[in-house]
Amino acid sequence: MDESSPHRESRPKGWSTDSLIIREFDRPVCVSEAVIETLMEAVEDWPDLNRSPPVFEFVDADKLDGLFKTRAVDETSHMPSVEFLFQHALVTVLYGSTVRVIVERDA
Repeated sequence: MDESSPHRESRPKGWSTDSLIIREFDRPVCVSEAVIETLMEAVEDWPDLNRSPPVFEFVDADKLDGLFKTRAVDETSHMPSVEFLFQHALVTVLYGSTVRVIVERDA
């Protein structure tokens, strides 16, 4: 019986500083999973962010996953994006050839 892992084979690309986490996810990717994974990393790295409420309760997966359509990057010259606050961090999601999630501390 073939067992497959529900997790991705490779880790997202990106970098971090004391006040910024940037991760790039290859498409296709579930946008909400990319955002939640990056936010969970921020909560682990930055003790001023709280574990409560849990990230998965804060991020509305259905709305995030339906936010970007394939045509969004095919027919425009700009990259669609969304910004929102999570506790004291600014979260920016850029949707293009990759999905980039940026978490900026103390925004």
